[in-house]
Amino acid sequence: MEVSGPSVIIISAKRGAHRPIMNLHERSLSVLACRYVDEVIIGAPWEVSKDMITTFNISLVVRGTVAENDDFQKDDGNPYAIPISVGIFKVLESPLDITTATIIRRIVSNHEAYQKRNEKKNASEKRYYEGKTFVSGD
Repeated sequence: MEVSGPSVIIISAKRGAHRPIMNLHERSLSVLACRYVDEVIIGAPWEVSKDMITTFNISLVVRGTVAENDDFQKDDGNPYAIPISVGIFKVLESPLDITTATIIRRIVSNHEAYQKRNEKKNASEKRYYEGKTFVSGD
């Protein structure tokens, strides 16, 4: 299965600032780690076109059930309109309810604890180096 993804500019415009939360390399590697994925198409358009389906010999376009919004179902600008019309679109039940918003909330909620832990480590390291004595070679 080939996987494609729209550019950062399109994602930021549609989903808001600070999206996507991983860079292109991280996103590509994460998707390629899925055993069902054969290839990632970098720089793919937001909408799956007939030309794209033909060029890459795409036999199935899949979307999970968990999403931050279901705007894609609107008639105007549905990125899956062509795969739906040619019968190669499928919705798969998402096993978890994790979204980008969920991940961002986790990062923000753990940020303060992370900062406190690092401040404690830095203070401990500073005390170590300030009290460190060297053995004389005499």
